Amino acid sequence: MSALPPPSPSSAQPVCFESVIVEEDAPKISLLIIDSSPLRRACIAVALDTAGTRVLPQVGLETDGAVEAPDIILFQTGDSDAESAALPIQIAEARRRWPAAPILVIADHGNEALMQAAIAAGAQGLLRSSTGIATMQQALFLLKDGLAVYPAAFTALLQARMASAGGSNGVSERIALAVDKFKLLTKRQRDVLRLLAQGASNKDIAQKLNISESTVKVHVRAIMAVNGASNRTQIVAHLLKGGESED
Repeated sequence: MSALPPPSPSSAQPVCFESVIVEEDAPKISLLIIDSSPLRRACIAVALDTAGTRVLPQVGLETDGAVEAPDIILFQTGDSDAESAALPIQIAEARRRWPAAPILVIADHGNEALMQAAIAAGAQGLLRSSTGIATMQQALFLLKDGLAVYPAAFTALLQARMASAGGSNGVSERIALAVDKFKLLTKRQRDVLRLLAQGASNKDIAQKLNISESTVKVHVRAIMAVNGASNRTQIVAHLLKGGESED
């Protein structure tokens, strides 16, 4: 029996197996979404709850007790006057509770005064609600890395306005001064102020905070004294305008 010839080198083809290296999952960004509209919050929560982001359960800023500290806080606001007035107050309260967490604001409109107020109150990121989800996710990672995220057009406009305002009389510095005044309030006074900004009456505030209307009036007078307002309708205006008096 004749032996079979050895295989030629050219006919022996190596068999290659594609290797896949699975790396350990990177830590997810814990995201706290604050939005007065349950529908808006649910939509953006579904969109952003991805492999790299973990949306935390919704909590109110007035919630007491231990709450998991978020990596980033996202405020989403509509175009109502009540939401616009409450935003700087809410940002200041969020920064008090979670000082290490960057704040991203998503707005449905291009309200320049509101955006300036958000920045002065401590927001590190601003995006329009028309921004794509992929861009929002990139913005979250940039904020987590300590960077700020603002639309280029708004940044240029803000720089121009700040330059024209001139020195210590600039709009953003006035608002920052008002936020400092807000920090002088007690927790209960901040609760009252937040509800005032939402248009609540003394009776509504008393019911929501489980206190008497006379106690609400005492808190309102204290807030007026801190902000230099002469009546309750001026309280929010003084906060947004940095205590600038109205002639």
